[in-house]
Parts: sequence; structure tokens; C-alpha cells
Amino acid sequence: MSFAGVLLAPGAVYIAYVGEMRIYRFRGGRLEERTRDLVALEGGVSDGAVSPDALAMLVQHAKAAPRALGCEAAVEMKTQVESTEPGDVFLVCSGGLWSAVAERRITGILAAHRELRLAASLLVDCADENGEPQHVTCILARVADA
Repeated sequence: MSFAGVLLAPGAVYIAYVGEMRIYRFRGGRLEERTRDLVALEGGVSDGAVSPDALAMLVQHAKAAPRALGCEAAVEMKTQVESTEPGDVFLVCSGGLWSAVAERRITGILAAHRELRLAASLLVDCADENGEPQHVTCILARVADA
């Protein structure tokens, strides 16, 4: 089973994943993977820049995610809460994308195309051109500008 998701709240993002999914943040022209070495969220772990109220709300919603997916108790979802900046773009993708498309190409597409539907379509096309015509997940979300 693979699952990844982001939940955007004012000034914060909740990141959750299990399996071979990845989440990237595109900020200031740089692409950074956010699914490496994430910590378990027990009562709320964050980078310190997230308000306690936002953190509590995100933790509450996070606890419902495994139940909504029908996950057994043995599934340990990795989670993290981070602060966001206006304009941050989050990419949720499967191995069909991240294994077929180089990070520099993903960065170039995100930098060149503000329209997320177009960027997602181009990323999927790149995966297809590189031999991944099936099993490609590509979801983009942007933090609203101030």
C-alpha cells in the first residue's frame, strides 16, 4: 500500500506518507524532497514555526487519514508538520514519476509553468516519454499568495 498527502492550513502543511510515494516542496526555484527522514507525529511534532492551534487542528485531521484509507493498526504512516510560505508548491508523486523524471527536469517545469494543471500534465508526459506510461501519480498544490 502506498499513500501520500498534504493538508494545507494557514501558515502550515501537514505531510503524511507510507510506501513508495514522495512529496516535494518547490520554493524559490528549488525542489526539495520532504519525505526523507520524517518523524512520527505523536501529539504534534513540527519545525517550531507552526502555531499551536494550527498544529492541533492538523494532528486531529491526521489521525483520521489511516481510518479513512482502511489501514490496519500495523501501518505506520510517517508524518510531519512544517511552516509554509506564500507561493510554495507541493508535489505528491509516485515512483512512476520520480523514478522516470530527473529532479532538474521537474524543477524546470515547475519554474516555467505557474499553471499547475499544465505543469502536472507536462510532468506526466515526461514520465510517459521516459518509459512510464502507467502508474503515474502527480498532484500539485500551491500555498496561496499573501
